[in-house]
Amino acid sequence: MKFWASGAMLTALMIVALLLGCELLARVVPALRRIGLPLAILAGALGLLLGEQALGLFALDVDLLESVVYHGLAIVFISVGLKAPSEGGRSAGARSMAFAIVAMMATQAVLGLGVVLLLDTALHPGFGLLLPMGFEEGPGQALSIGSAWEQTGLVNGAQIGLIIAVLGYAWSVIAGVPLVIWGRRKGWGARELETGGKREPTTVSVRPSEPGSVDALTAQVAVVGLCYLLTWAVCSGLARVFAGMPDIAATMWGFHFIFGAAIAMGMRPLLARLPGGTPVNDHLMGRVSGLTIDVITCAALAAVQIAVLSSHWLPIVLVTVLGGTWTLIFAVWVAKRAWTEAPFEHAVLYYGMSTGTLPTGLALLRVVDPDLRSPAAVSAVFGSAGAVLGVVPLLMGLIPMTVAGYASDWPGRGWVMLGALVTYTLIVFVLWRMFGGLRFRRPLASIWPD
Repeated sequence: MKFWASGAMLTALMIVALLLGCELLARVVPALRRIGLPLAILAGALGLLLGEQALGLFALDVDLLESVVYHGLAIVFISVGLKAPSEGGRSAGARSMAFAIVAMMATQAVLGLGVVLLLDTALHPGFGLLLPMGFEEGPGQALSIGSAWEQTGLVNGAQIGLIIAVLGYAWSVIAGVPLVIWGRRKGWGARELETGGKREPTTVSVRPSEPGSVDALTAQVAVVGLCYLLTWAVCSGLARVFAGMPDIAATMWGFHFIFGAAIAMGMRPLLARLPGGTPVNDHLMGRVSGLTIDVITCAALAAVQIAVLSSHWLPIVLVTVLGGTWTLIFAVWVAKRAWTEAPFEHAVLYYGMSTGTLPTGLALLRVVDPDLRSPAAVSAVFGSAGAVLGVVPLLMGLIPMTVAGYASDWPGRGWVMLGALVTYTLIVFVLWRMFGGLRFRRPLASIWPD
C-alpha cells in the first residue's frame, strides 16, 4: 500500500517498539536499572545490532533517523526554555557546575584539535572539534553541527558526529559504572543519604481543559511548534544574509537549537500575559522534553553507519579514547576541589554529563543516589542553564572560526586557533577560581585530596 511504501512509518514504529521492549526487559531483569544503564541507550544499541548494519533483521531509514535527531534536538531546547526558571540555580554548587561544564567543553576542544593537528595536518578539524559536541553536548548537537560542516569539507560529517556521540555514551557506561564501584570501595560515597523511609508521592496539578478547547498536552506541543516555526524563520533569514558565505550560513542551521532556546525564553513572558495566563504547564512540558530525549537517543544510536567508522577509524578512535580518558580523570580530580558538599555524587554526575547528556549523568547518579536527594542533581540542572554564557563563545565563535579556516589557511590557522582555545580555557579556570568556588587543593597530583 502506498501509505507504507516510504518506510517512514515502519522506522518510527520500530523505534517505539525498541523503547517499549527495553522497558519491559528492565522489569524482567532489574539489574539493568541497578547498573544505571539508560534504557534509551540500550534501545538504540539493540536497533543498531538488529538492523541492517549488523544482523539485518529489519531495515531502518537512516535519513529519517538523522532528521529525527536534528529536529528533536531543537524541540528539547525549546521545551526546556519554555519552562519557568527556579531559584535553585543560584546555589554555589550550580555556579561551580556552570563553570565546570564550560571548562570541560573547552578542554575537550583543545584536546581534540591538538590531536588532529599532531596526527595529520591535512585532517579536517571537525574530527577533533566534534569531540566536545558529541561528548559534552550529545548526539543531536554532534549530528547537527557535523552536518553543517560537510559543506566545509568534512565528508560524512553528520555520521562522524553521531559515531563520536555514541562512543561517548559507551564511555559513560563502560567507565562510569566501574567509577561508582571504585568510589564506593574507596569510601568516597560512604555518606548515606537519608531517605526518610518511603518516598512521598508527588502531586502534580494540571489545569483541566475548558469545554471545546484543545487538550492541555496538545497546547504544549502547539507552543513548541510555534517556537520552532519562528526558529526556522530566523535561521532562514540569517542564511539569506550570509548567502555569500556558505560556511557561515551552514553553521547557522547547525546551531538552530540555540536560536530555538532563545526564542522560547523570550516567548515565555509573553505567554504569561495572555488572558487566563500562560498555556504552558511545566510538568507536561517536561514530559514533552523527556519523550523527545528518549526518542532522539534511541534514533541516534540506531542511525550509526558502521562503514563510516571503519573508513575513519584512526582519528575517531584516537580522539575518543584520549577524550574519554581525560574526561574521567578530570571529573574525579576536580570534584573535591569544586564542590564541598557531596563531591563524589557531583563527580559521577559530571562525568556522565560530559560523556553523554544530562539524562545519562542523572542515570549514573541514581546508582549512588537513587532518590536524587544529594545537591548534585540540582547543581547539574541549573548549572547547565548557567553555562550557556560561557558555551556560546565556543559554539558561535572559536570553534566555527577554526573550521572556517580549514579551506584557506591550514594548518597555520589551526595552530592559531588552538592557542586561542587554550587562552579561553585558562580564562575560564581563572573566573571559576574567582567566582565559582574552585579551590586548587594540594597536592595537585592527588586525584582525591584529603
